[in-house]
Amino acid sequence: MSTIKVVEIIGTSKKDWENAAKNAVSEAGETIDGITGIEVVGQTAKVEKNKISEFRTTIKVAFKVKSKR
Repeated sequence: MSTIKVVEIIGTSKKDWENAAKNAVSEAGETIDGITGIEVVGQTAKVEKNKISEFRTTIKVAFKVKSKR
């Protein structure tokens, strides 16, 4: 039996929303062990001078909670 925890984070990219999600997972993986999946819950963008300057993807990251069993 395992327990899964979910945290919500926002990734950013200058390129597109997909890379923003990939960046979020990559950075989360530096401090979270055992990521089992993600859910994309939102996409937004920063606009400067009438152009998108930064893509932002909000994701929920699921990972196993370590057990002392």
